[in-house]
Amino acid sequence: MTTYNIAFEQSQYQAVADKAAKYYQEKAKVGANMAFVKADVPDAYSYRYVHLGDPIASSSGVDWSPSGERGRVTHQYTDYDLYTEQMDLFFDLNEMNKYGSSLIADKKAAIIDKWALNVDYRHLHGPRAGYGASGFATGEPYGTQLAEGLIGQLTSIENLDGTDSTLNVKGDIWYAMNTMIDGIPHGMRQEGAPIIMFTDEYVAKEAFAPDRIFQDKVEGDFIMEYLLGSKAPEGRKIGKWIVTNNLLCDLNDDTDGDNADTADTLGTHSRIMMYVPDERWSGRIISRGFSLVGEEQKALGTKQIWGWKGRAVWFNTDCAEFSEAIQWA
Repeated sequence: MTTYNIAFEQSQYQAVADKAAKYYQEKAKVGANMAFVKADVPDAYSYRYVHLGDPIASSSGVDWSPSGERGRVTHQYTDYDLYTEQMDLFFDLNEMNKYGSSLIADKKAAIIDKWALNVDYRHLHGPRAGYGASGFATGEPYGTQLAEGLIGQLTSIENLDGTDSTLNVKGDIWYAMNTMIDGIPHGMRQEGAPIIMFTDEYVAKEAFAPDRIFQDKVEGDFIMEYLLGSKAPEGRKIGKWIVTNNLLCDLNDDTDGDNADTADTLGTHSRIMMYVPDERWSGRIISRGFSLVGEEQKALGTKQIWGWKGRAVWFNTDCAEFSEAIQWA
C-alpha cells in the first residue's frame, strides 16, 4: 500500500519553481527588462514607494529677511496594491504512480510556461481575475481587470508623424520614434540607461520594407545606425529594441489619449512604447517569486497551488511614453 504524506520529493517542487523562473527570464519581454524591486513583506497586499518631494529652497524679495523659510526636502510616498498570479495543478494517484522519480515539472511544462508568460503579459495589461467565457477555452489571459498595467498608466502620444499616426510614407517610422524620444525629458534620458523600445512585429516589418528606401538604405537601416547604433547621440540612444505583439491594446486597457479602450488588430494597428530603465522611475515589484503556496492531499490525488505576487509600475510616468494606435492603410 502506498501512502502520500509527502506527495513528491523536495527536488520535484524545486524543479517547478526553477522551470517557471527559467521560462520567465528567457521569454519574458517586459519584466526581464525592468528593475527588480523586492517587497519587504512576503505575500504583501501593497508596497509603499518612498520618494523625495520637491525641495523648498529659496524665495524672492526686495530686502533680506531674517524670517526666511529654512530649505528642506520632504519625503512622500505612494502605495501600490499587489496582485497574485495563481496556477493550480492536480495530480491523480495514477499519475503519481507513473511519475516515480521523474520530475513533475517536465510533465506540466506547457502549463508552467503559460503561467510565467501570463505574469509578463499582465505587466503590460494589468492583473486579471479569471479567464472570461472565451478565454477559458483558449487559455488566453483575459478576464476582469483588477488594476491598470503599464499601458493603462500612461497617456498616449498622438500624431506620431506630425499630422496623424498613419505611418505609410518612408521616413514616418523614423519620425515617430523621434517623437516618442522627445516626449521623455532630456534630463532623464541623460541620467538613466539607454532607452528600451517595444514595438509589435509589424512596425519592424514595415521599417525594413524595400519600398522604404532612401538613397542606399531602407528606413530600418537609419534606425539601427542613428538610434540604436554607434552614431546615436547621447541622450537619444535606444539600447534595446524588443518586438512583441503583446504590446497591442485590448478592450481592458485604459490608456488616456486617442483610441483608448479599443482592441488593436495586428497588421491593421501597431503600438510603440519607450522608457528609460531606472529603478528610481520604474520597476517590477515582487513579494513572492515563483513558488509553492500550498498543497492539499485528497482521496484521489493531490492539488497544488503555485503563486507569484507583485506588479509592474511606473513610479514616475515621465520616464515612459506609449503611442496611440498606429494606422496602416
